[in-house]
Amino acid sequence: MKRSYLAVAAAGMGLGMGAWAEEAVPLERVTVTGSNIKRIGKEKALAVEVIKKEDIDKTGASTVIQLLDRLPSVGSLLAGTNSNSFAAGAATAGLRGMSSKYVLVLLNGRRLPNYAMFISGTDAFVDLNTLPLSVIESVEILRDGASAIYGSDAVAGVINFKTRRNFRGAEATLRGGGNLDGDGIEHGLNLSGGFGDLEQDGQNLLLSFDVYHREPVFSRNHDATRSNDYRFQGGPDLRSGAQWGYWNDRTPNADRSNALAKPLPGCPPWRLTTRPSGAALCVSDVDELGTQLSPRTSRYGLTAHYTRRLSGDAEFFAELGLNRTETPLDGGYSFVQTIVGPGWAVYPRDGGLASVYPDFKPTDNLQITRNLSESGRRLNEITSDTYRAVLGGRALWRDWDLESSLNLGLNKVEARQNNVVLNDAFLAMLRNGTDGGPLYNPFSQHNDAAALRPYLATIANTSSSRLSAFEFKASNEEWFRLPAGPAGFAAGLQWSHESIDAQPDPLLQTGKIMNFAVQQSLRASRSVLSAFSEVNLPVLKNLEVQLALRADRYNDFGDTFNPKLAFSFRPWEPAMLRGSVTTGFKAPTLPQLYASRQAYTSVYDYAQCADRGIARERCGLASNQLRSGGNPGLNPEESRNYALGLVLQPTPALSATVDWYRIEVSNTVQSLDPQYVLDNPDRFPGFVARKPADLPGVRGDIDYISAPYMNIGKTRTSGVDIDVQYDWSLGAYGKLKFRNAQSRIFSYRESQTETDPMLEYADYGAQPRWKNVFEVSYSRGSYSLGLTARSYASFKNLYSQLYRNAGDVKERVGSYTALDINFGLKPSKGFSVSGGIRNLGNRMPSYATGAGFSGGAAAYSGPATDLWGRMLYLSGRYVF
Repeated sequence: MKRSYLAVAAAGMGLGMGAWAEEAVPLERVTVTGSNIKRIGKEKALAVEVIKKEDIDKTGASTVIQLLDRLPSVGSLLAGTNSNSFAAGAATAGLRGMSSKYVLVLLNGRRLPNYAMFISGTDAFVDLNTLPLSVIESVEILRDGASAIYGSDAVAGVINFKTRRNFRGAEATLRGGGNLDGDGIEHGLNLSGGFGDLEQDGQNLLLSFDVYHREPVFSRNHDATRSNDYRFQGGPDLRSGAQWGYWNDRTPNADRSNALAKPLPGCPPWRLTTRPSGAALCVSDVDELGTQLSPRTSRYGLTAHYTRRLSGDAEFFAELGLNRTETPLDGGYSFVQTIVGPGWAVYPRDGGLASVYPDFKPTDNLQITRNLSESGRRLNEITSDTYRAVLGGRALWRDWDLESSLNLGLNKVEARQNNVVLNDAFLAMLRNGTDGGPLYNPFSQHNDAAALRPYLATIANTSSSRLSAFEFKASNEEWFRLPAGPAGFAAGLQWSHESIDAQPDPLLQTGKIMNFAVQQSLRASRSVLSAFSEVNLPVLKNLEVQLALRADRYNDFGDTFNPKLAFSFRPWEPAMLRGSVTTGFKAPTLPQLYASRQAYTSVYDYAQCADRGIARERCGLASNQLRSGGNPGLNPEESRNYALGLVLQPTPALSATVDWYRIEVSNTVQSLDPQYVLDNPDRFPGFVARKPADLPGVRGDIDYISAPYMNIGKTRTSGVDIDVQYDWSLGAYGKLKFRNAQSRIFSYRESQTETDPMLEYADYGAQPRWKNVFEVSYSRGSYSLGLTARSYASFKNLYSQLYRNAGDVKERVGSYTALDINFGLKPSKGFSVSGGIRNLGNRMPSYATGAGFSGGAAAYSGPATDLWGRMLYLSGRYVF
């Protein structure tokens, strides 16, 4: 019997249902997904979604995140396209509606180093952009807690990426594509070669080189994002006034208490817009601002796998991965916002303002806000290098499968920004003038770029994340026998050490850069020693039970024990019932404990507006400093997962699964919502700091808001995953395949604080009730054709009340469906071609006013790439 040893996969139920073999073929001993016990047979009834290479090619996805974005169960994505993100250029994904910090990401069953920068400045994650999609042979997604088997990260599930093994020969794959609106052109190349045969030569070496490049995608080229004036979609006008600039009278005088923004002189009439608050702005739109939906991206990767048969069933194996990602992100313009007094060198004394605005007095204090566009936009160049090495061995000794491995990983990130402005020096120039050099006049639209040049700088943040892990495990598929069959057993030890070293530019650490909050360095580490065991017991011929236990000792949080109980029951051959109960333990991440974060957030200061007599719906959104970050006093999160599923296969051609889940997380670690803190100052004394008031009875402007990470409450979510597949044989005329997969959320509730009631978030923009994917494909010989319909639920417009006077804002956002088409053909033995069109009907995703990926202006259903319009892709593969 042929033996093959596959890497440890994702996590899951590990239930031992018998395989249905349609023909007598040699069966392989494999490590069952969700179990450490090697077993013989094909597992067809596990609660694991498997996406194979041919399925990946049909989606037309060019990156891992684009692939995952189309799956019903995947959400909470970070696509790596937002230049304002603390983790700019990186990508990650969540499961079950939960964030990525609850998901364990594996490559060939082993951990990867975390990205060296953090979501929101404090949340650690694995960057999916470091994984070239072209070298991935399959993806396994387990939507179930697996803390007892794989570790505390697996509260919401596991995503495991597998690369090919024991490959022989050589192949080249060339890929190209782009959207039909003229941007986002992409191309990729993969070269792979396999040397030696493990069975015949006793060794095999696989080398794979991958390169990928995509040009930027611009908002102006696409219908859904062609303007920040969202009134054409039933939303408000959110065009910016900062490009031309505006000023406010900030003189502490009672008759100016309701002074509103006024554009700088010379605004062309077609740009002049009056906001519902009464403020007048000279607006600029996405074309003038050069807004990007996706940046230029280049990636390079080299992967090597070596396996050598030593003697008998003993093997030595090694893996090596080197990846570089280069992402130049458009960082927008630097901008100045400061109060200019009569004594400043740049104060307007020529009567220009008085001639345009009769209420201007030459003794007024003026707050000026404008982009410093003369120097051009900032460019944020992100370079991420990931190194990974695995060394290990496998052996079969007295019916025991033994394996040990050493896993080393490193991610290094440099984020370099140019055209940033030295804050103190620039303001000193505005205040005191220059010694013979050009003076920058913020009230003029025609400054020479040389007036800004002395105050420009380039900054660079560097950070590194390291992982070291050692594992030894042993398993026996027939530890002992029971009347109903053999009992399997597995046990092992793991040790891991992770560390982070983040060093912001010295100018950022001292607060010298305009528009950037103070950033502090971080050096921290953690070690975890773990022991785990697992047993599969065939209680009856049709009932199997899995028991698992994991003990972890954290050097900073002590001991934790997490058990798991799972079962599979087959009352008759075509049907099976399965279920599981497990607990989890999620230690705070190192950044959540120790990182210090200062950033900017946009909030509505309703209290100050009320003091000034401004109605709530006219209160403007303003950017304010946010102080948040690490809290060494955090406690671990604890979770419980429940799952119950039904698998039906009445015929070999028809199968269906229905899997219900419920996840309960206590002591949830979250940053307080800054708007919630501002709206409830009595509950958080000292968390809102204000500047001195300009007027009696009017609260001063916000200086900063504190919103540290805290164990603030609970999360409860439940839902169901449904998957139905049918294969229809047409005999000599080919085969039709049908599949419908849906992920439906019943409830997703969170509390803002420990004492607050839980609020329902399902059926809002961030948590639509369901996603559905229907696929039909036809194949005959070497030809195939497929059609996919991706549908996204309608949801409540969270911001409909806030913007009810700013346009025809709908109470509910409609559902929508996008179609994808794909084809494949193999004109010769070694040559194959595949391609297709994504978003065939050029459907515009449903729009909702509120925060979203497109610059905080709007939120849309579905994948971000649907905003790019109709996209064409084509690839060719030649096997030598």
